[in-house]
Amino acid sequence: MNSTTNFEVTQDVRQKVIKFVIQNGFITNRQCRLLLGIGYGQAIALFRKLVESGELIREGKTSSVRYRLPIK
Repeated sequence: MNSTTNFEVTQDVRQKVIKFVIQNGFITNRQCRLLLGIGYGQAIALFRKLVESGELIREGKTSSVRYRLPIK
């Protein structure tokens, strides 16, 4: 069973992640998992949706990936 299918990206989840990024400048997969109490695959799915919607920008590669707000 794929645990990412059971994770819904709610407005509350989006707001928590965006608030964290505003306060800290960026968020990593590990920080996201600790913040929301979710698994690695769920965090990846969440970031994919937030990047596709333009809410976050992905920077870096592999273990150094960070997500930040787009410059407006």
